[in-house]
Amino acid sequence: MKLIKRFILNRPAEKRLAYFYGMVATDEQVWLLRDKNDDLLLFEDEDGYPFLLPVWPTRSFAEMVAANFDESFEAFNMPLANFLDDLVVDIENDGGAISIFPNENDTIIQTRDEIKEMLRDL
Repeated sequence: MKLIKRFILNRPAEKRLAYFYGMVATDEQVWLLRDKNDDLLLFEDEDGYPFLLPVWPTRSFAEMVAANFDESFEAFNMPLANFLDDLVVDIENDGGAISIFPNENDTIIQTRDEIKEMLRDL
């Protein structure tokens, strides 16, 4: 099973995006990473946002990415409604955006409105 997950994780960003929304629409949750102080993993962005919040469709994908960091991160889930109505609002109020299912090579950056539109279209 891990081989299949690694294959999916290494797919182009557009393919991972479709997989992400399929899983999130079904499970109604997203997965994030936090450190031992409960601080969320954030990425720096060079394309106009001061930071990005990465999210994954399942625990195993988040843990696979966390294994690449020197610092220890724990995967945890958040209900989709809380994510959209609370966390993403706070992230955007601070100038950030969401990094959908990132890997070491690429990601697709989306805003709350774009995420809500993608979910509506499913």
